[in-house]
Amino acid sequence: MISAATSPNGGRFRLMIALALIGIPCQAAEIRIEGLSRMKEADALKLLGDRLEYIRRKAPSWARADDAAFLLSTLMERQGYQQARITPTIAGQTIVLRVDEGPRLSLGSLALPGVPADDQIRLAKLFRLPGQERGIGPAQESPFREADLAEGLALIEADFRSRSFWKASATVEKRTLDPSSNRVDFVIRVDPGPPHRLDAPRFDGAPDALLPVLVARAAPHVGKAAVTERLSTLRGEIEDIFRSAGYPLESFKMNRILDVGILTPRFIIRCGPRQKLGNVHAIGLGKTREQRVTTRFESLRGKWFDARSFDSRIAQLLATGAFSSIRVEKHPASDGSVDATLRLIEGPARGATSYAGFGSYEGAIFGVKYHDRNYLGELWNLSTGVEFSSRGALGELRLSNPWLLDTDTRLGLRLFSVTRDHEGYGKFESGLSAELSRDALGGWLDTDLLFGSSLVNIADEGIPLRELGETVYTHHFLRGSVGIDRRDSPIAPTRGHHLNALLEAGLILGDLDSNYLRLDASFATYQPHGSHGQFNFGARAGVLFPSGGPSDFPIDLRLFNGGPDSVRSFRYRELGPRTSSNDPAGGEAYWVANAEYIRQLSGPLKAVAFLDAGELSPLGKRFDFANPEIAVGFGTRLSLPIGLIRLEYGHNLTRDQAESSGTWHLAIGSAF
Repeated sequence: MISAATSPNGGRFRLMIALALIGIPCQAAEIRIEGLSRMKEADALKLLGDRLEYIRRKAPSWARADDAAFLLSTLMERQGYQQARITPTIAGQTIVLRVDEGPRLSLGSLALPGVPADDQIRLAKLFRLPGQERGIGPAQESPFREADLAEGLALIEADFRSRSFWKASATVEKRTLDPSSNRVDFVIRVDPGPPHRLDAPRFDGAPDALLPVLVARAAPHVGKAAVTERLSTLRGEIEDIFRSAGYPLESFKMNRILDVGILTPRFIIRCGPRQKLGNVHAIGLGKTREQRVTTRFESLRGKWFDARSFDSRIAQLLATGAFSSIRVEKHPASDGSVDATLRLIEGPARGATSYAGFGSYEGAIFGVKYHDRNYLGELWNLSTGVEFSSRGALGELRLSNPWLLDTDTRLGLRLFSVTRDHEGYGKFESGLSAELSRDALGGWLDTDLLFGSSLVNIADEGIPLRELGETVYTHHFLRGSVGIDRRDSPIAPTRGHHLNALLEAGLILGDLDSNYLRLDASFATYQPHGSHGQFNFGARAGVLFPSGGPSDFPIDLRLFNGGPDSVRSFRYRELGPRTSSNDPAGGEAYWVANAEYIRQLSGPLKAVAFLDAGELSPLGKRFDFANPEIAVGFGTRLSLPIGLIRLEYGHNLTRDQAESSGTWHLAIGSAF
């Protein structure tokens, strides 16, 4: 008799059994948690997340049950359950984890004797941060585990180092456990040590030819407080020198040498041989002319490779909206230079959008637009659209060339037609304009030159014709402006300043030909105050110099004052002289001064209190500072990606008999 173990048929039999077993599907394990009282089972399973997946993939086993118990015990410990016990069992295809929670420790009060009150609030939040990041829900107290203590102390010390106290130390002076609430209270003693100032940096490994430039760049920082923000700025400036001088960085490190009250930055640098930029090629273009792209880098070719300028041109190409991504590949050339290949992916250039909104002066707003960001493959931006509001309608066609004649000068052309209904008169205007603009000096100095020509027709809607000035005329003007913008954000600035000046010369051709000059200037500064506050101050003024008589100057070219960006106790254009029909008449000179205090409430929501003052002088007069209009008010601001949404009320402190006591404003964007 031949046994199955030795028979060929027996081997075939065992193989068939094995194949059959392989074909039997393995039922996955389920996991259930019992015994939780302060945490929901769903929350615990969600926090464990993907870590349980490898356990669920196969049938239950004691090894996998122990692994699940270990994962849950780690989670419980992170949630403050320092003495939790997990007992695993297996019931059919389910791994059951029975929990004995034990006490849950939470972080209680924190005292920092000797530390100013404002700093205590900030430092307490930092100390709580490790536990808060693990908390379940906003209502739950922050869990506490021993590892949080060292991390919280390190965060307090890091805060002091960021403010130049580089030898600060934080230690636990007292620790108390309240048995009734299981809250752990701490008294933390902080020794800040001496404040540090920056000494002249060391540049280990830097080329000798570059040392004078490095020393000169670092010089303005020497002797100033060694705050981390200044150190980060210094590091960026030093790295930029190498990137703009053609030295490829193989490694770039900055550490510090501490002495009593002195911090010496030490840069450890290893760079490759100096390189020049060779040829630039573009790959992946279908709609765009290759030369339109490569010409942007022509001025850099043959010069030491300026990575900062090169990257700036890449950013300009992306800013056109014609490309979804640009990847740069660099290849050493035989002559020691470096060639660059741009791998571009073109995005959808054409599209249509619609929008709607509401403003306290415009009322309801609705508009539709069509755009082509790569018109004729030249990276020109073409857009056309119409906008309707309770004040009228606007139709326009715009075409802009971001690099006129392959320079950094932008050309914008506009063809428009607009109807507007103002208090006491209506306006119809059609015309065209051409604008040349250029960014200079690192992107914070803007220059702009605008020429425009239009046909204007003014209709009386309450204001007598004799008070409207010229009503049918052709308007030609040339406007030049310059701006210095050092704000951290043009949309919702929190620090910095900006300054703008404008000069306009205009020609009015109607029944009585005339001309004029207009001057405007504005300044604003933004100053943080503490961790949640901010002071803003602004001032601006403008004046007209018309050649004709005051009564002949068109009402729509006069200056107006009042509104959400001016003296906020008045509606838009309502401050100043009035006509015989009690409508705004406009004026010849204005000035406005604003002061605000902003306080963050929660997330993007802020509160604001403000004080405004301003005046508008009638035609035929210059500035008048004797009787300013003064407003005080409050409001809220919501910071969104599109900008600030402002709801504000201004109260009139200098109310005349015919004026309102104040008004509400709903507007988008900062006030100044």
